[in-house]
Amino acid sequence: MAANKALRISLAAEVEVYADDEHINAITRAELALLRDLENKPLACRAFLFAGGMADELPQAKPDDQLAWFAHRAALQNGFERRLSGIGWTRLDEKETADVMRFLGRGPIAALTPAELTATANYLDGDPNLACSAAIKEARNLTAMDAADAARVRRILMANSARIDVAKVMSKICAESNNGWSCP
Repeated sequence: MAANKALRISLAAEVEVYADDEHINAITRAELALLRDLENKPLACRAFLFAGGMADELPQAKPDDQLAWFAHRAALQNGFERRLSGIGWTRLDEKETADVMRFLGRGPIAALTPAELTATANYLDGDPNLACSAAIKEARNLTAMDAADAARVRRILMANSARIDVAKVMSKICAESNNGWSCP
């Protein structure tokens, strides 16, 4: 189940980037609620961040997990329809993407600490508490921005999430004990 969620999210990001601002921002709001549910469960939070799903054994987070799933599904449908109608989207180059990520890490609500930046940069080997904290701050920063700007920044983040090595993520997450995931 975890591998299916990870693959679905990775592939869906390629279509969701075409969704309108309202759908993109709905994903951010739904994921922020879920991240807050997972904040005290760092391994489950990291599993959500890097594998695109959450643990089945965390019933307190189930409603927000469903909300995030519905937001992604609506954005996927909207993005697909918009793409078919000829709406385009251009990926930024690496420098522009790095600039956007630095901007998001500085605010407008909460700046990421050096430790959070390191945890995020270290990907799967980063501290899960700090990675979760960083993701919550980034989501809060997005929700505080103008809707059009927030959607633009989120699209850039989504486009980069499709570059995640799903097999590497799943092998790391499934190797950790007490992460709450049922892995094959």
